[in-house]
Amino acid sequence: MDAGKKQTDVLRQMLEKSQRIIVFTGAGISTESGIPDFRSPGGIWSKNRPINFQDFVSSEEMRIESWRRRFALGEVLDPARPNSGHLAVAKLVQRGKAACVITQNIDGLHQQAGVPDDKVIELHGNTHYAVCL
Repeated sequence: MDAGKKQTDVLRQMLEKSQRIIVFTGAGISTESGIPDFRSPGGIWSKNRPINFQDFVSSEEMRIESWRRRFALGEVLDPARPNSGHLAVAKLVQRGKAACVITQNIDGLHQQAGVPDDKVIELHGNTHYAVCL
């Protein structure tokens, strides 16, 4: 038995034994959908340093740069669609096995896969909407 199959079997057994779980995701789940991660070589942060919230609020220049990046990132995020990982997570939520999804991702792919908005906790926000400060 190869290592990948063994790990999948162990995960399946753990899920079957669990009453309820919480799913925590990061960039790795969305790379299959064509979205680059942030920290790997060639990732988003290797091209642009993060803009801290304090800098965003205090500097018009940083706000302009933040919006420029958002619209540039849209070329990658907007056409992306949920992959098999997002769909599997959505099934866990729909079946009541997973209480919610906590994600570091800003792409909205969990919701597109069928996870209700009120079951997704987005640690870094979502690039598909904004709130005026």
